[in-house]
Amino acid sequence: MQSGKVTLDTIASLLGITKVSVSKALNNQPGVSEELRKKIVQAAGELGYIHKNAAKLSKSVSKLGIIVPKRFFLDTDNFYTKIYYYMNQECTQRDISLSIYLLDPEQEQNGSLPLSLAQDLSELNGLFIAGEVSDAYVEMLAGYPFPVVAIDFYKSDIALDCIIPDNFQSGYAVTKYLVDRGHREIGFVGNPRYTTSVMDRYCGYLKALNTYGLEPNREWLLVNNDDNGSYSVDFELPGKLPTAFVCHCDMAAYKLLLKLQAEGISVPDQVSLISFDNTDLSRTVVPALTSVNIGKEDFAIEAVARMLLCIKHPDTPPKNIYLQSKIIERDSVKNL
Repeated sequence: MQSGKVTLDTIASLLGITKVSVSKALNNQPGVSEELRKKIVQAAGELGYIHKNAAKLSKSVSKLGIIVPKRFFLDTDNFYTKIYYYMNQECTQRDISLSIYLLDPEQEQNGSLPLSLAQDLSELNGLFIAGEVSDAYVEMLAGYPFPVVAIDFYKSDIALDCIIPDNFQSGYAVTKYLVDRGHREIGFVGNPRYTTSVMDRYCGYLKALNTYGLEPNREWLLVNNDDNGSYSVDFELPGKLPTAFVCHCDMAAYKLLLKLQAEGISVPDQVSLISFDNTDLSRTVVPALTSVNIGKEDFAIEAVARMLLCIKHPDTPPKNIYLQSKIIERDSVKNL
């Protein structure tokens, strides 16, 4: 740390750039590249520069944000809505304001911020990302001078604090659950490339099949949602159905249930279904879905705690924090 008062001119001279560039970077304003912004923020920290937001951070955290792609937040099973509700409770107890920003697909593709987030940048002490976004967009957000915590996803090639379920182990566990109940023909519903969560659940499913000497059947890999997160019954059932399906979420299971019922196929008498997330939907459909419970309140508690730790100790190395999950048994699985 440099002795004496550190000013914008000090940082500018060190890096060989203009004072204006330094000011823009430290105030989250456009006009500097993300690479240069990171260099400026790093240099300011090393020199001990006290920014107006840094003084506020050292005393208290007053405002956090959470950005959620619309395709996740506006779905009908309310998974992320519930997480936001509990996070808001956690923040309110600490007199912290939590603002939510919905991300359009076009903004994600173009690398632009929701207008309300752009207006709040200079006031934010930290930002949560809930629901998976592209690598490029995560890297852009991680370039701002505040901590970023990911909720319900991770990026293998990006150092990031992540609050996630152990989806691989859960995918294995639900498939084993079906095997233990006599099922030997088991399909999967979901596009493994849709999110890291779906991919990990699918890989856990494949491991369980392999462990028990069962072969995956390509005809039993069904997809009933698009890249925008819209689910439908407009998909083809295979000519020969398995006795059970692992569904990547409750909504995927619900749409498959409707499709099967429309074809006169009984659940669980002819086909069993097991899914993930234990949303309200899993309890209200008939038959009620056996589903993996992933605590929405656990997401909130861990995410807020991790964010506050990262704000207080900015040099804390990023880590993945895994949440516990549990199979909630209901009526959609039959013993063979």
